Amino acid sequence: MSAGSVGFIGLGNMGRLMAANLARSGRKLVVRDTDAERQNAFAIEFDAVAGDTPAAFAEVEAVVTMLPNGKAVREAVLDSGVATALRRDAVVIDSSSSDPLDTLELGRELAEQGLALVDAPVSGGMARALDGTLAIMLGAGDEAAAERALPILDAMSARVFRTGALGTGHAMKALNNFVLAAGFVAAAEALVTGGKFGLDPAVMLDVLNASSGRNVSTETTLVEEVLTRRFTANFTLGLFTKDLGIAAGLAGSLEIDAPLCALVHERLAQAGAELGPQTDYTETVRLWERRSGVEPAP
Repeated sequence: MSAGSVGFIGLGNMGRLMAANLARSGRKLVVRDTDAERQNAFAIEFDAVAGDTPAAFAEVEAVVTMLPNGKAVREAVLDSGVATALRRDAVVIDSSSSDPLDTLELGRELAEQGLALVDAPVSGGMARALDGTLAIMLGAGDEAAAERALPILDAMSARVFRTGALGTGHAMKALNNFVLAAGFVAAAEALVTGGKFGLDPAVMLDVLNASSGRNVSTETTLVEEVLTRRFTANFTLGLFTKDLGIAAGLAGSLEIDAPLCALVHERLAQAGAELGPQTDYTETVRLWERRSGVEPAP
């Protein structure tokens, strides 16, 4: 494999779009996914190498992981034998939503093998993954590793933010999703309450978006997914509550008094237990309407 090639592990909804942007930038890819059909289809479409064995990654300069959690990252990089096969100057770029404390431990273990780890989780959803405008949060304790990772990240998005040392990217991602969740839950509860009193949800959102209650959920998610009754924001309750659990756990480990974080996590986790982890998080509004006896607007 020629110099400049990149490994990419995890070709789910987000990973596939990010890897496709890398391929379009001219990078030769070695790809792996637990779904062999998806892996091989991507390899054919983008002239990539199917990474069926650790040896396939032997000459890549970096491996990007885009997986559900830190446990999956550990399995894909360490337990699989990929780390052993990598060049000693290769960098591992974890774009998954991992626990920052787990990231620090993985970084130490990879360093023992002569490998550098940076964390570079993303925010923005599938639309921004497609057009290359994701927010990428880069944490790196090794400046040389960050410099090696930056050209690869730049090929996936022009919006890369340096957050600090290793683990800070994953911490930022979890905290960002806490803020998103808090705004969403507050706005959703306001809509349900207003609906019960007789307010028109569309009028409520117009007022909120012209007032100080405006947030990303009132501006986009509730307008595009709840008013239309589509409920297709493409972010599952399982993944959302996992990120909120990371944020709440981080606050707890640092002995921070953050009761709202724990409460929002509990609120959505309860909804996930009732609706199922694969349910789109916007479906919680329909659940809360039903519990409150609110008839949605036609």
